[in-house]
Amino acid sequence: MKDRFEKFIIENREAFDVLEPGDGVWANIEKNIRPKKTINWYKVMGRVAAVILIFSLSYMVHEVLDGKDQRLARGDARNKKELIIPEIREAEIYYSGLINEKLQEIKPMLSDNPILENEIRYDLNQLDSIYASLKQDLKENIASQEVIEAMIENYRLRLTILEDILTQLKPEENDDTEKNNSYDM
Repeated sequence: MKDRFEKFIIENREAFDVLEPGDGVWANIEKNIRPKKTINWYKVMGRVAAVILIFSLSYMVHEVLDGKDQRLARGDARNKKELIIPEIREAEIYYSGLINEKLQEIKPMLSDNPILENEIRYDLNQLDSIYASLKQDLKENIASQEVIEAMIENYRLRLTILEDILTQLKPEENDDTEKNNSYDM
C-alpha cells in the first residue's frame, strides 16, 4: 500500500505544486507578527546608575550619622564599665606586668628551643582569644561576677604556665633551693 501511495505522489507532484497562497495571505501574516522591541541600553544603564547612586549616598549618610551616635555611645559605655568594674582594670594592670616580666625572663632561654617558644605563643594566643570572648560576655552580661572571676582566672592561668616553664628551664637553680630547704628543716 505504501508503494502505491508513493508512486501516486511522485507521478502527480507537478499538480500538487501548482497551488500557492496569494499575496494577501502573507500580508495578513506579517500584520499579526509583533515587531521586535529594541532595548535602549543607555536609558537602562542610566536608571541603574541613578538607583545605585541613591542607595550608596543614603547608606553613606546613614553610616556617618549612625557612626557618630555609636562612637558617643561606645565612649559612654566604656566610661561606665570602667567605673563599674575597677577590679578588672586593676587585675589587667597587675597581671599584665607580671606576665611581661616572666616573658622577659623566659625569652633568652627560648632562643635555643624554638619549638617550645611556638608552643608557648600558641597557648598564650589561645588564652588571649578566650579572654576576648570573656570580655564580650562581660559586655553582654553587664558585669557578671562569674565572668569577672573567669577573666582573672585566665590571667592567673597565663602566669602559672609561664612560671611552670621557668621552673622547667632553670632546673639547676631549683635543685639548689631544694637542697637548702631540706637542710633548713
